Amino acid sequence: MNTTSNLCSLAKTGAVALALAMLLGSPTASFAGKDRTKPTAPGNFRVTARTAYTISLAWSPSTDNSGSFNYYLWGAYHVGPTVILPKSATSYTFTGLYPGNDYHFGLYAKDSSGNASAQVTLSTRTLLDTTPPSTAPVLSVTGVEATYVSLAWTPAQDDGPLSYAVFVNGAFYPGGGSTNLSTIIHSLEPQTTYTIHVRGCDSGNNCSPLSNPVTVTTKPPNLNDTTPPTMPGNLTDNGMAFQDGETWLFWQQSTDDFDPQSLIRYDIYANGILDHSLFGGSMTILYGNPGVPNTYQVIAVDTTGNQSVPATLTTP
Repeated sequence: MNTTSNLCSLAKTGAVALALAMLLGSPTASFAGKDRTKPTAPGNFRVTARTAYTISLAWSPSTDNSGSFNYYLWGAYHVGPTVILPKSATSYTFTGLYPGNDYHFGLYAKDSSGNASAQVTLSTRTLLDTTPPSTAPVLSVTGVEATYVSLAWTPAQDDGPLSYAVFVNGAFYPGGGSTNLSTIIHSLEPQTTYTIHVRGCDSGNNCSPLSNPVTVTTKPPNLNDTTPPTMPGNLTDNGMAFQDGETWLFWQQSTDDFDPQSLIRYDIYANGILDHSLFGGSMTILYGNPGVPNTYQVIAVDTTGNQSVPATLTTP
């Protein structure tokens, strides 16, 4: 055996191994430097306060050998995305929740190497909302025409979100209630006096006092407006007509020589009978007779009452 040749061969093999180690990184050195220690789980995960709309949580700190980690706090049932908190955090309050609802929360720590601690969880429930809003809205008129009135109001004061109900001459006005702080009262009579109130109601159906009344008289009809809106364009169901009669209608909004598109009313007919109306829209859902063809019509109506040519669709 040639000793010199064998030594050269070993030297070459060692050189190749060294080169590969330099290119790929030494497995021993790579794994030796990696942090594989998980943070400890947060301790004493608990509820510290509850209201109808908030839940406050607290916990004892985690520890980690690296000294660098964050907390990941999540909640189930419409709470929102996971909240990432610094290691100095030991409490958090979730807001915008719903009264009397059950919620489930989880918390864990994760270090910069991706090691996650064991997770701690708890369940609790928000309180019922039994407190009405403390103030009434302040209502004002922002516009008056022959058949509609524009309104705006300040928010009532409450510890949670409110929706607002509108009353015209003491009667609830359908379609006027929402979380918005403004609305338009449609389909009024020209040269007619109306008294309007607003009040806010919370999720527990506790309502504020009525706002100040506003009394408004609509204008005379616009005698110069004799041209109807254009016919609603491209009426279609987009393939969404179902055997139980449910039908989705879509169209392109009409235009008018006086009124903006937001004020044009659409009367929706099913088999010759008025089903419902909407303002400023381009789609709706209604029900025809199940299992048979149905004919639908959409008619645009301006604020003077001029009606467009009907757009017609018969479903198979």
